[in-house]
Amino acid sequence: MVGGEATVCPADLHIRPEAAVLDLLARVLLAVVFFAAVVGKMRSRQGFAEFRDSVAAVGPQWLPAGPAAGAVVAGEAATVVLLAVPGTRLAGYALAALLLIVFCAGIARAVLARQSVRCQCFGAGGGLLGPQHLVRNGLLVAVSVAGALAGDVPASAQATLVALVTGAFLGLLTTRWEDVAFLLVPAGRNR
Repeated sequence: MVGGEATVCPADLHIRPEAAVLDLLARVLLAVVFFAAVVGKMRSRQGFAEFRDSVAAVGPQWLPAGPAAGAVVAGEAATVVLLAVPGTRLAGYALAALLLIVFCAGIARAVLARQSVRCQCFGAGGGLLGPQHLVRNGLLVAVSVAGALAGDVPASAQATLVALVTGAFLGLLTTRWEDVAFLLVPAGRNR
C-alpha cells in the first residue's frame, strides 16, 4: 500500500490461461451431459414416459410427475443454452448445479427407501439408481462450481481446442458413467 491506496502488481493483471481452459472445459462437459440427457429423454414417447415414471418414483408424492418431468427437461435444455451463449455462463452453471442437487435429493430418497428405480438420466436402459449416481452428480456439481469460479477470460486457440476436446470427451464419458463405474469397482461390490 502506498499513500493509503492499494497498489496493483502487474502479475495481478495477468490473465490466467488455466482459468480460461477450466471455464471452457466445464461448460463443454456440462453442455454435452445435459444435451445428451435432453435427447435421451425426448428421443421417443416411451423414453419420456419412462423418465416421467422415474420422477414419480423418486419425487415427493405431492409432486405431479408429468409437469415435473417436463420442467426437468426444459431446465436441462436451458442449461445447455445458458452455458453456450456468451454472457450467461454463470446462470448456466447455477442452473446446472441446482438441477444436479435436486437430482441428488431424488436419488438419495430412492436409495434410502430401498426403491428399485432405474436411472432414466439419459433415456431408457439405465441401471438401478445407487451411490454411483450420487457420485456422478456430485462431481458434476463440483465441475459447475469450479467453472463458475474460474472466471470468464479469453483463451488462446490452443487452449480453446484442448478445452473443447477434453470437455466433450469427459462429457461423453460421463453419459456412460454406469459403464465406467462397472469397470472401476471390483465385481463383488457391484451387487
